[in-house]
Amino acid sequence: MQMAIHGIGFWNAILLTQSSTLAVSSSSYLSRATHMNEFMGFGKDLVKYYLTLEENNNRDWFHANRSMYDTNVAFPLKALAAELEANYSPVKVFRPYRNVRFWPDLPPLNEHASLIANTEGNAAYYLRVDADGVLLGCGTWQPTKFQLTTFRNLAITDSGAKEIRKVLAKVSADGFALTTDNALKSAPRGFDKDHPNIDLLRLKSLALSQHWAPPTWLYSRDCLTQVTSAWKAASPWVDWIRTNLPE
Repeated sequence: MQMAIHGIGFWNAILLTQSSTLAVSSSSYLSRATHMNEFMGFGKDLVKYYLTLEENNNRDWFHANRSMYDTNVAFPLKALAAELEANYSPVKVFRPYRNVRFWPDLPPLNEHASLIANTEGNAAYYLRVDADGVLLGCGTWQPTKFQLTTFRNLAITDSGAKEIRKVLAKVSADGFALTTDNALKSAPRGFDKDHPNIDLLRLKSLALSQHWAPPTWLYSRDCLTQVTSAWKAASPWVDWIRTNLPE
């Protein structure tokens, strides 16, 4: 399964998020917020906000509609991040502004909101909301050269590939799938293009994702349960990476 988000793949979506203005920890972000309420879901106008932003992506429009953003997106996201801290610390929330130093040809505002969680280690969990709905992910989006080499050296063996596929089969049963939109077109240098595990060897990202069109649970406290349940289902992949792919 390959997730497309308004015409861009999951891999590009992650890169766009990572090049946004630097994320800040939810604890420090929340300490400066005026809404410290319990998370009760995102605002009912979240989709409307992002659809309208897509047609008006400029700072003037954003400042004029800041209350709509805060009510439907920012305050709920910060509250969600604060509750996720209990089991997925540290949690970092990305700011709405895109870092135009990296993407000078793109509009100044991200057309999504996102956070990254449990980032201590060589894998993490990811949440993104936008007009298309909810995307949850986990794993390593930009593995180091050493990690990728280690992964391929495992995948080239029968026992290593069997273990990898066993974990992937478990998480795929819960709806998660590998991100393949940036995979190599052919075999990496030094590997046989006809190798039986070529699908694993071609991977450049070791991330999983799952997407929901705007679900009803997005607007209620059940969103917290859905997120943590999904991340728990995907955790065998995070555990495998942390055990087998040291940085």
